[in-house]
Amino acid sequence: MKKILSDWSKAIKHAMIDQDMDINDIAEKFHWTPQYVSGLINGRIYFIEPVNRLSVFFNIEIPPENSTLAVERRESNAQH
Repeated sequence: MKKILSDWSKAIKHAMIDQDMDINDIAEKFHWTPQYVSGLINGRIYFIEPVNRLSVFFNIEIPPENSTLAVERRESNAQH
């Protein structure tokens, strides 16, 4: 099922583009794995400290706890 990214995830992705950075750049800067960074940014996992660190680094408002997790998109055209 398709996931809907949080506003925080979208803001981080826009900031990454503005600063010409990719997942690997962030992983190297924070000494994290690219898979971990991807999970955080795409809302598959949530840990308060790295989310806060990314928010501060990109000058984005620190989000409420767990609000960065992606949510499943509901299918509006369900087949009967």
